[in-house]
Amino acid sequence: MANKEQTVSDILTEENLRPQAVLENYLSVALNLRKCSLITIPAEFPDAAAIARAIDLACVHDCRRIISETDIRKKAKLIQEFKNKLRKVCREKTGNSPSYKSHVTWVSRLKLQVFEVEVRPTIWELFFYNDIDARRRLEELSTVRASFREKFLREVREPLPRSVAAYPEEYSPDYVLRIGELLGYPKCCSEEYVQGRRKGSVLAEERASRQIRIGKAEGVQPEPLAYFVKDFIPCTPTCSDAAAIGRGLYEKFNSFDSRLGEFYIQCLKANVASVESCAERIEAHKEKMKAQAQQLGIQSPR
Repeated sequence: MANKEQTVSDILTEENLRPQAVLENYLSVALNLRKCSLITIPAEFPDAAAIARAIDLACVHDCRRIISETDIRKKAKLIQEFKNKLRKVCREKTGNSPSYKSHVTWVSRLKLQVFEVEVRPTIWELFFYNDIDARRRLEELSTVRASFREKFLREVREPLPRSVAAYPEEYSPDYVLRIGELLGYPKCCSEEYVQGRRKGSVLAEERASRQIRIGKAEGVQPEPLAYFVKDFIPCTPTCSDAAAIGRGLYEKFNSFDSRLGEFYIQCLKANVASVESCAERIEAHKEKMKAQAQQLGIQSPR
């Protein structure tokens, strides 16, 4: 990698992307520490709120038309037109954002390959990789995912929670285990995630938050190394397999440049804190979405 010291300095001072994301998701793949990584945009961009606001303002009139329309056929047509407009506006607003421009710069600079998946008109997943095998596996999983989503949504007989409707493939053990392997997650953690989805009563994030709090109450502290990337949920707060991965990442980041090692330690601590507080954040997000919908004069958020 050309000019290693400058690369590290630029990561640590990056303003338009979260430096943690550049470290854990971009650089880790560029250095072959992970076969594949994932970010969700525009949600994970620092300017996500501004992008979402711009999309809402551009599309709020269309949303109101759908709500007020009583004819089923006309409503269905309006919904499809609304989705198309959301997609177009989202790509325009996101593509012109400072975060996206920095993203493009880092992808080019680190010579990464990107596999894009549209989850919803306003949600895209970007998988970073740098070898043909990862690309092949992503293409296979994309087919598995699409097939399961179509079947799941076709057969459902009752209204779904928003999170389920957006990510029904999380109820496919085959998909979850295979994508987890590609992203470098320990099998025990992916299997625990699958079991939680099968039970369906508690979100994995809520389970993980509760595990940390119960452990602390019993005098057992979570192992920061087990939370080796943001949004990863270990099967237990002290999972040895996950901690081994985190330790390996730390050692390699630190050997690459001690500044990255120090920064990664702070990232690990932030990851633990994020998981521990996720229950409150989920509730706060719901209230925020309700408030935004009311401000825009619609009954529910998009």
